[in-house]
Amino acid sequence: MSQQPKVKGIADIVFLLDATGSMGPCIHAVKQNITKFVTTLTTPGPNGGAVVKDWRAKVVGYRDLDYTDCPPYVDNPFVSNIHQLEAQLSGLVADGGGDEAETLLEALYKLAAMPATAANADLDANAWRPVGGARRFVVVFTDAPFKEPLREPRGASIDDVILNLMTAKIVLHIFAPKKFDRYNTLAEVDKAQWYAIATQDGQTPQAALADYTSDPSRFGKIIEQLAKTITVQSEVPLVLE
Repeated sequence: MSQQPKVKGIADIVFLLDATGSMGPCIHAVKQNITKFVTTLTTPGPNGGAVVKDWRAKVVGYRDLDYTDCPPYVDNPFVSNIHQLEAQLSGLVADGGGDEAETLLEALYKLAAMPATAANADLDANAWRPVGGARRFVVVFTDAPFKEPLREPRGASIDDVILNLMTAKIVLHIFAPKKFDRYNTLAEVDKAQWYAIATQDGQTPQAALADYTSDPSRFGKIIEQLAKTITVQSEVPLVLE
């Protein structure tokens, strides 16, 4: 195994959002706080401390492969400009969905398989940086469970997704209702975190996520903490096997 210290403070970040009909308030809330996220990511604290010195991010939406009225997957290129990231969020329309469970695993599988820019080549906006050149993060927002097994590739399992995520050195941060305990399995991926959103008596998971993101002050603090966590994780030297 070898360590790659040069990766410290460099991050590729994918905001992977459930884009079905109930997710409009959450998508809007993420957009309203994306500047705060990037500012926290790149600004030293009162005592100095780590920052992400070089970042790229993009927004990806997913829905349901079994529901054909809306595209099941909405992709964008990596950008390093807040306004372009806001524009990607503005262009993501919450629509469709079919039954409650969505095809998150297929979206994660696709992201894990996304090509990487060749070493010493110009950065490709449609590819990860080289695996030794940046930390890779996927931040998931959803108010629904995921379908198993996968539809694409057909028959693949959650274990296949986890293996691919770990092979691609992707760190997951998952915002999803606590009710859907299968997210515990995804949270077993190395360094993954699940921000389990509690439902109140009689409250639907969809309403719980809407409430979670509806208070600008509270959600802003959550986004700030996410940025701080990603900053710390970006400072850990990447170990390549």
